[in-house]
Amino acid sequence: MERLENLLKDAKIDYLVSKKADTRGIIGCLEKIDKSDVVYVVNPDGYIGKSVSVDIGYAYAKGKEIYTMHQIDDPPIMKLVKGILSFQNLIKLLKH
Repeated sequence: MERLENLLKDAKIDYLVSKKADTRGIIGCLEKIDKSDVVYVVNPDGYIGKSVSVDIGYAYAKGKEIYTMHQIDDPPIMKLVKGILSFQNLIKLLKH
């Protein structure tokens, strides 16, 4: 996650990050989704938990573009995702 944050900073791209340590919990994450145009899920090995599934569903319902780092192991959730992008390809997408 730190590597992605550094790449975004270097590219001068505004971003919001939701982490487990967020004191506002899921409400804080949903508020960040509301403020975002694009949602990027960092999901090592394709795993996402229940909270991230909720986040993806919420982002989809709000019409946000959703991308993931890796294929999600849950096909119905994966259908909500626009694509799989590396950090570098995410930066390219956001710069256009």
